[in-house]
Amino acid sequence: MNASSDRERVIEFVRSHEERLATHVEPFQWGTAYLDARYPLRWDSNFLWATRPLEGVAAETLAAEADRILGGAGLSHREIIVEHAADGERLVAGFANLGYECEDLLVMALRREPDRPRDLAVVEEVDVETFIPAAATVYRRMPYTGSEEIARSLADYKRALAAVGARFFVARVDGEIASMCELYWGNRVAQVEDVCTLEEYRGRGLAAAVVLRAAREARQAGCDLVFLFADRSDWPKHLYARLGFGPIGRCFSFVLQPAAPAGPKDGGRFPQAGDPPT
Repeated sequence: MNASSDRERVIEFVRSHEERLATHVEPFQWGTAYLDARYPLRWDSNFLWATRPLEGVAAETLAAEADRILGGAGLSHREIIVEHAADGERLVAGFANLGYECEDLLVMALRREPDRPRDLAVVEEVDVETFIPAAATVYRRMPYTGSEEIARSLADYKRALAAVGARFFVARVDGEIASMCELYWGNRVAQVEDVCTLEEYRGRGLAAAVVLRAAREARQAGCDLVFLFADRSDWPKHLYARLGFGPIGRCFSFVLQPAAPAGPKDGGRFPQAGDPPT
């Protein structure tokens, strides 16, 4: 397996996935903006993706494009994805000076068997209407959610995902959904996304189980490339490595939050695992 070619397949898959979900797609000089008028409170549904090389382009220039497109759509946040790692590294300081937060993201693909077996029998696939209340519980607890309206909007977005073929996996404890993840797939590529375990159920290996179950289902559906995103500065990347995922590339996310407390960024493209590695 070639990391470079697999990274290109990942990028192609994500672009296609975002285009299917968006209600409006707008090209700009260095890439494409994806917007979803149904979910203005969800930042990861309304963002700019810089796909072209950005040599000589300043953070201020990209921020001005975000102001023009996202501001023109009446949105209060700004989010810019920079596809090429070298460009992202160069732009970190400039975006920081503008008040943007940065995520340095690893693209990790399933490369080998996990370090040890996990009990996948604790995981079940559920329909979106079963999944939504559990997702809403997660979002209500997130410090960046800000309001019940935002939590409900983020949870309701699962219906849009289901409409384009997303699948949902959960693990229960005493009948209650304790851990969860999503699976997006198509054209022999699959993405494991939005991995989370409620705090009171962490340390039981549930996040590992739901990720591996989703990956197994992807393989059985004919996907020969299964990937996820992980924050390069955070511990979940170590868990994913133990589950058999290895880095094949990087990209950067730059986010400017609204002035008022809010925070409707839901893990979306960038999953948060629930069980620290042991």
